Amino acid sequence: MNKTTTSHLQSQAIYIDGKDRTDEVELYTFERGRCLVTYKNSDKSYSYHQDKVKIVKLAVQNAEAQSVFSYLKQIAETVGLKTEEGNNILADSYSRLSFIPETSVLSYYLNRKEPMKNFYSYPTEIFPFGFNLSQKDGVNKALSNPISIIEGPPGTGKTQTILNIIANAVINDQSVAVVSSNNTATRNVFEKLEKNGISFIAALLGSSQNKKEFIESQAEIPDISDWRIPIEEAVSLKEYGNQLFEQLSEKLGFKNELALLKLETENMETEYLHFAASISLVANVRFKKNVSSDQMLSLWITLENYEQSGKKLNWWRKLIFPFIYGIRDKKFHELSYKELIRLVQSKYYTTKISELTLRQQQLESELQDFSFEEKMNAYMAVSMQLFRNLLYQRYHGKERPEYTVQDLHMRSEEFIRDYPVIMSTTYSLRRSLNEKVAYDYVIIDEASQVDLATGVLALSCAKRAVIVGDLKQLPNVVDAQTANKTDHIFHTFQLPEAYRYSNHSLLLSVTELFPGIPKTLLREHYRCHPQIIDFCNRKFYHNQLVILSEAKTDRNPLVVYKTVAGNHARDRMNQRQIDVILQEIIPQQHLEEVDLGIVTPYRNQTSALQSTFQGTCIKADTVDKFQGRENDVIILSTVDNEISDFTDHPNRLNVAVSRAKDQLILVVNGNESDKDNNISDLIRYIDYHNFTIINSEIHSIFDYLYKGYEEKRRELLAGQKKKSVFDSENIMHRLIREIISQDEFSKYDVVLHFPLRNLMSDFSKLSIEEQAYASHYATHLDFLIFNRLGKNPVLAIEVDGYEYHKQESRQGRRDAMKNEIMEKYGIPLMRFSTTGSREKEKLIDRLRQLQRS
Repeated sequence: MNKTTTSHLQSQAIYIDGKDRTDEVELYTFERGRCLVTYKNSDKSYSYHQDKVKIVKLAVQNAEAQSVFSYLKQIAETVGLKTEEGNNILADSYSRLSFIPETSVLSYYLNRKEPMKNFYSYPTEIFPFGFNLSQKDGVNKALSNPISIIEGPPGTGKTQTILNIIANAVINDQSVAVVSSNNTATRNVFEKLEKNGISFIAALLGSSQNKKEFIESQAEIPDISDWRIPIEEAVSLKEYGNQLFEQLSEKLGFKNELALLKLETENMETEYLHFAASISLVANVRFKKNVSSDQMLSLWITLENYEQSGKKLNWWRKLIFPFIYGIRDKKFHELSYKELIRLVQSKYYTTKISELTLRQQQLESELQDFSFEEKMNAYMAVSMQLFRNLLYQRYHGKERPEYTVQDLHMRSEEFIRDYPVIMSTTYSLRRSLNEKVAYDYVIIDEASQVDLATGVLALSCAKRAVIVGDLKQLPNVVDAQTANKTDHIFHTFQLPEAYRYSNHSLLLSVTELFPGIPKTLLREHYRCHPQIIDFCNRKFYHNQLVILSEAKTDRNPLVVYKTVAGNHARDRMNQRQIDVILQEIIPQQHLEEVDLGIVTPYRNQTSALQSTFQGTCIKADTVDKFQGRENDVIILSTVDNEISDFTDHPNRLNVAVSRAKDQLILVVNGNESDKDNNISDLIRYIDYHNFTIINSEIHSIFDYLYKGYEEKRRELLAGQKKKSVFDSENIMHRLIREIISQDEFSKYDVVLHFPLRNLMSDFSKLSIEEQAYASHYATHLDFLIFNRLGKNPVLAIEVDGYEYHKQESRQGRRDAMKNEIMEKYGIPLMRFSTTGSREKEKLIDRLRQLQRS
């Protein structure tokens, strides 16, 4: 059946032979496999094969998409900077967006339509800039999807990933625009290309000044004659590269496992030292040499079950224990259950550490025999050879014309063939070349600092978008006045929260609008001392990072200086902290000749620091300005007499800490504070890892010990499919897990059925009756939430059955005693009745209250 379609070009664009002819065409008609086109100002019609003609619809086809676009236009009119002549360039860019094709990434954004995964599929050919497992995953997803997100925590190689995407796009004869909110990030990418002799494929454009500098400094194509590789050699090189790639991928898995093992071993050794210092053992029992940590956990659970049953170890157990667990001493059976469990716990630590160390040695041997660094360098060299060979084929013998500023707009298609990599700010990308240019890829770097109004402009000329950033670092700053104005516009349009300009960067907006699009977390970290970045890993990244960096100096990586107590801060400036830095920290820590940076939350303190260190190599600035920079040593001056929410902002602290490569020195006022905030978590973490914890009456929570116990108990009870015999406790456990998985509570963890006697080292505050109750083997807390950074208990939770826990019952009297004990030791306790309601809201409110108190 023949179909005839005639249309006026009001909501469509027409491409003929790949070129946009919309402005030239008056009418078009499809009939019998041909397209008859009538051009404006012409009486003639031209016939084309239908495969030569492509009709692209407008993205704004419904009321909701139109509403979102109108909202963004009003935002641009409100926030856009004006020239001296009064022109709002941002608003003008929006007004010139007369046609948004449904094939652009902006179409997905306006229509809240999540793109199909793996819709576009391009093979990853090479990694000339090196790779790790998560970078490989990020590049593959970028090449296979219309939109993908690459989450790049500090020191995980975002630039390296971007460079590999560029190389593969160029190999596939595609164009790439690399943009950010400022020129620093894009220049960094350009400099890496320049270092490898391939920057001639890229053009730094954007602002009028950048265009002018590019036009004036256009360079000829360099002599690349020695980049040519004969076909046979290229085939051989590719086969060799593929072989290396497979080998390296396997060994990268080993390297990641080794890094995780090292960190787990160090943390377990630290925890064992705290355990040994707080738990006194009455005897030293010998076990067989090959006893496993898994066997120790099984023995612990067996002894605990015996203790709870009230039975003594029978003759059968005494007979088989030496065979199962290799117990060599008869005195083992003469000890109390409490003493036996402590002995087994101690043996678990030493055995587990030995097992981890042995696996480390095996992996180190495997990697040493492989010569990993040599093989990776060889693979990078092969990949770069293949990439350069392709560039040779594309550019050798070609005379590239010198372009004028006018040519950038008049000859854009030709320009992009010569310069397939364009670099700009998000603000200026549409003005870099002809506004009808659509790039095969738009890579938006530092997207957490890209505002919606300029980010959307970049999406408008993207066929595919790769959004790179980190929601755990500082977002773009919107001042209060602008926030009020833009919020008023937002409420007028009644859009979903993800479109709110005042508190959504482009990265956050896209993340919320499209929760199902492919995301890659760059996990492998290479920059900071392991103990420095491990704080950020635990605190902000849910322990997902693989720390591959190593200590490079003998410096103590984490140090706290507390000034004497007092109100030293005035108008967001603290001279006392500056004096401590100048007179104590620099001489005592021998920082005179090191690469030193000083960061602070406030501009006034920055000005005072810059004045103090004027004429030196010491760099001082706000944390916000330091994002993207690094120094060997960082001093963080907090300024506040009492830590403010601004200073304590998690993203601000994450950025401040992760600027330090070798050493972080925290300067705080000496005013005592029990607030459970982020700065206090950092201090607890530093104290814990330096073994300078004040001997309080409350034990640290030994989470490696109890996590191992929980996992083994789960395994033994797998047939029951429950962690507790009570459904109410299983429900509460799931609820607690759900809550502490949220970012604001991610520093917390939970232990199930924690023995009360293991929480206290001194029972002197208790009455005789309370001592007997607290030290009893069966007395436990249903749940204990603890801070995983300082291992300190935060909140105990009890689940009370209505009948069993009635106030006048025996259990009710025990509950009252437990309440009294917990109050004496200053540990908050929260009770939930099985007949209650709003448990989630109540627990969240209590945790927030504890963080503020």
